[in-house]
Amino acid sequence: MSYLQNQITIEQYIDSITNRSKKNHVGSILNIFNSFCNQKYNKSNQNVLDDLIDEIKKTHSNDKVYVLFNHFKEWLLVDHPEIVYFMGKDRTQKRTIKARHPNSVKQYLIKIRSIFEEIGNIEINSRLFNKRVKIPKAEEEDPEPFTKEQMRLLLDRCSNHNKLKYMFLKDTGCRIGELVQIRKRDVNYTKNPIQIKIQSSYTKTKKARIVFVTIETASMLKRLLSKKSDEQLVFGTNEDAYIATGTEKAEFTYYRGQLAKDYPEFGERYQSNNRHKKTVHSIRSFTATQCTEAIDESWGHGYIGHKKYLGQYIRNQDKQAEMFVRSENYLMIYEHIEVVDSDQRVDEMQKDVEKLQKMILILQNTKSV
Repeated sequence: MSYLQNQITIEQYIDSITNRSKKNHVGSILNIFNSFCNQKYNKSNQNVLDDLIDEIKKTHSNDKVYVLFNHFKEWLLVDHPEIVYFMGKDRTQKRTIKARHPNSVKQYLIKIRSIFEEIGNIEINSRLFNKRVKIPKAEEEDPEPFTKEQMRLLLDRCSNHNKLKYMFLKDTGCRIGELVQIRKRDVNYTKNPIQIKIQSSYTKTKKARIVFVTIETASMLKRLLSKKSDEQLVFGTNEDAYIATGTEKAEFTYYRGQLAKDYPEFGERYQSNNRHKKTVHSIRSFTATQCTEAIDESWGHGYIGHKKYLGQYIRNQDKQAEMFVRSENYLMIYEHIEVVDSDQRVDEMQKDVEKLQKMILILQNTKSV
């Protein structure tokens, strides 16, 4: 049955990916791998894969796979100013290949390895791979969330629509990819607090979750929703979530650049990888941090959809609204509300009653004298 293929090409593999974001990510890694193959071996990535398959069939050994990955690892860790490519709409922005951060190198190797296994049917032993392809340990940088003061500076700089968008983000802890897919039908504004269902199809974990907005955001959100039909996107600018996500990231980059002119901390970068400390993801970190301070770590991380804590968060669904209300003061930037536990309210009421009873007794004793 020679008419049935038992192996696909790299190009066919890329074409089979339906998720646009994943397709671009994998395509980018394969382009880098192709540049490596061309420079190191004077062959395309497809030619190198085909040669490896033939070598393994002849020798019944895949030792050269580990040699290849070691070469690729070393190549990724240094700059390549001699390799020039062009980006942008008109292909006018000149770029060269820069050294990758160790964490990126690890991700590149994992992806190329999975492609070799999937389309080349090459078995790669995990123990041998980890032993023979050693990646330098990366310096760890703790993600830096926004402070309340920094959130205020960002919100005050934005247009009204963008202000609402970032207030929604700091209340809900949504990922940008989730935010741009939310529709009016996902919002239950008859609930108090307003409840939003992040559908499983929107999420990275493929698990739905419930989030809320604070009272300082609620009125603005209701005004926006009053102008939309049930199927309309609330914040998304394009039905293609990949395009809409890119738009949001670019818009945040603009605001960050403007703020950095007056407040240098917005332009700060991590020393280890030269990435900005303040990204749109920092708003999500703000949410997790504030909810953790309000209650505990499992609530803070579960609320924003971190997989490790999501199971416990989902089991506590009946208490979600109550837990959010207890977190509200921590999340709000412009307002403050008095929140006390029900037990505390009962204690205070009991004390008031006891005071009244004492006063009545004193009055009664006074009258009887």
